[in-house]
Amino acid sequence: MKQLYLKLFGALMLSAVTGTASAAYLPDCDSASVLSRVNNTLAIAETNVVQSGDPVIAIEHISQSKLLEQSEPFFAKRYCKATGYTETGKKTAIYYLIEANAGFVGYEYGVEACILGRDPWRIHGAYCRSVR
Repeated sequence: MKQLYLKLFGALMLSAVTGTASAAYLPDCDSASVLSRVNNTLAIAETNVVQSGDPVIAIEHISQSKLLEQSEPFFAKRYCKATGYTETGKKTAIYYLIEANAGFVGYEYGVEACILGRDPWRIHGAYCRSVR
């Protein structure tokens, strides 16, 4: 019985790693769950890295910039852009990526976000290139 469970678990893990994910399973750019993750990511970056004292408080004009249905390595990606407004009223460009099977243990979707001009370590490349 133990071997049966191990085989089943192995098959599930293999399908999670090697399976394809369609963009149909990705939430839209303006989904509440996605925007919540974007806000969380930006808040953590502001507190721990950027420390500008002028955090983004509003996100508007959300749109999809690109959709890769079956990109390498076989996971769908949705690229989004938005306009962010800081506490002092400054307008800034926000780019984020929604990627299938990039969440916890390869299930769910993952979100990466970048504010143009506020990535001092270039985690997302020059000018947020990896999430554009």
